[in-house]
Amino acid sequence: MSTPPSPAEPAPDRDGDPDRAHAAAQEAAPVGAATADASTDGPMRGATPGNPTGEPTGGATGRRAARPRRRTRRRVLLVVLAVVVVVLALAGWLAWRGLQVVDALEQIRPAVVSLQDDLAAGDVEQATTALGPLQEQSARATAATGDPVWRAASHLPWVGAQLGAVTDVVAAVDLLATDVVPVLAEVAGSIDPESLAPVDGTVDLAPLAAAAPQLQQASEAATRAQGLVDAIDTAGLVEPLADAVEEARTSLRGATSTLEVASTAATLVPPMLGAEGARTYLLLVLNPAELRSTGGIVASVALLTADGGSMSLNRQVAAGDLPQFESAVLPLTADEEAVHTRQLGRLMQNVTMTPDFPRTAELAVELWARTGGEPVDGVLATDPVTLSYVLGATGPVESPDGTVLDEQGAVRTLLYDAYERFPESRDADAFFAGAAASVFDAISSGQGDARALVPALVQAASERRVAVWSAHPDEQGLIGGTTVGGAFLSGAADDRAGVFLDDGTGTKLDYFLGTGVEVLSVTCPADGAPATAVLSIDLTSQVPADPSTVPSYMTWNGSEGPPSGALQTNVTVYAPVGGALGEVREVHDGTAVVGAWRGQEAGRDVVVVTSRLDPGGAERYEVDVTLPTDQEGLAVWSTPTLAGPGAVPAASCS
Repeated sequence: MSTPPSPAEPAPDRDGDPDRAHAAAQEAAPVGAATADASTDGPMRGATPGNPTGEPTGGATGRRAARPRRRTRRRVLLVVLAVVVVVLALAGWLAWRGLQVVDALEQIRPAVVSLQDDLAAGDVEQATTALGPLQEQSARATAATGDPVWRAASHLPWVGAQLGAVTDVVAAVDLLATDVVPVLAEVAGSIDPESLAPVDGTVDLAPLAAAAPQLQQASEAATRAQGLVDAIDTAGLVEPLADAVEEARTSLRGATSTLEVASTAATLVPPMLGAEGARTYLLLVLNPAELRSTGGIVASVALLTADGGSMSLNRQVAAGDLPQFESAVLPLTADEEAVHTRQLGRLMQNVTMTPDFPRTAELAVELWARTGGEPVDGVLATDPVTLSYVLGATGPVESPDGTVLDEQGAVRTLLYDAYERFPESRDADAFFAGAAASVFDAISSGQGDARALVPALVQAASERRVAVWSAHPDEQGLIGGTTVGGAFLSGAADDRAGVFLDDGTGTKLDYFLGTGVEVLSVTCPADGAPATAVLSIDLTSQVPADPSTVPSYMTWNGSEGPPSGALQTNVTVYAPVGGALGEVREVHDGTAVVGAWRGQEAGRDVVVVTSRLDPGGAERYEVDVTLPTDQEGLAVWSTPTLAGPGAVPAASCS
């Protein structure tokens, strides 16, 4: 039997005592653990009956296996903690940046209002001083939204939509602060409304011509800003932010529209007023006491000559004195004949039966030429309401017969008193033409407050009471897309509905017609179906109960017997291009209108109903409109009447 080898020599402890070190090692070893190496062929030292081989069952080896797991958990916790800290830090950073944006925008709003007031008051120096803080706050907001953390967070779900919307609004504001407002301040410094007032009958056109390129740049910048805000999807935004975006849209639409008009005017007015050679225009003065789609029958015609900024009226003619032709002087389309009848284009008074002013102008020019009139460079049209606005700027004006016209009484004087004083239509038309000429003379001589004249004309244009057409294609290309171009059927208002009124009696009783057009509701698209809208049209007769108390010329319609005082109005409703018209209802009984005529014109659905009102009567029609695909709002062009303007603001779906 071999002798077991001697155990390995234990290492000495620090004091050099091997026995003490060995004993310490034995005491430290857990129960069942081997304390020395086993022989190659004998049982392991430390074997027990339950563990004859002496293999370890836990102890030091188990603890060594558990330590990596604890270290892994610790590392995971540390990583999670670090991520939380970073997220909180980023959130805090975004919140701080957001506060910077909010603070800047809150300071920008009053700054813009103050600057607008300064420009309106003509205080260019103060406006220029206020421009610095505006640009400073805009730069702060832009820097905050341009932060790398902000931009990275803009790609996150939900949060990104909120931050992206703020970024786009700030970018739009910055465009206004850097590319629009400074230009307006500079232009205001070079163009004063008083400088545009005629001096000795002549307007200095040079400053306006010089400002045209600047205004064009500002208009383009405002359009870009509007595009940024219009492209924001507000559906997923928190309510305060969605409201702010809608407010920005409304403000920008107004600013963009105003700048577009100003830019177009600065480009067109100098050449049209003869800066590059004399121009001649046909001026149509409309009478809304007998309605036509564009506003009223043509009461009088005059030639307006412009040369180097100097204007004069020549050869005034009552429209009723011009001949009537057996057929339209220009070929009518089948749609035009069906909608407007063959009366369109046969006499000057009826050229306004179409709601498309370029077509009105073409017919008027041809009628003028066939009566021996000279060639013209364009056609202008306006009405007595515009004259009243202008009289607010010029002050009272005396007509050729000594009648004083002022802002408050001009409409009644021209459209009621004149028929009482002049029973013969020829005399009444002559008075009407003379009064219009007197107002024009007041404008051309620079009478009154020049600062008030431009707002008066802007108001008339926004109500569609002023219309312009140029025989020069490059100029008409600019005019055609504007409100004053009146191109309802030729491209300027494809997304708008139309509600137009034509008198059906031949009387002048539309002086007593109350009108109202409104978009009652717009329902958003759903399940692939397009948006729909409901239009309301209100007509009210204010004819006296005893029509015989009204000047006889106003009630006479060519028939014998006492006047009935009835108002008969053809109401023509157009859908937007690509849309459709549904049911037409009379509101008092809610039933569909029987006998409504339906057709098409210029790619639009058309429906025509005829209203008849006895004195004091009223009617309301409601029309269902299906909007074109992807269109979620609806605005309306309508006939400008004595009771209301010719444009209804857009209503959006809800």
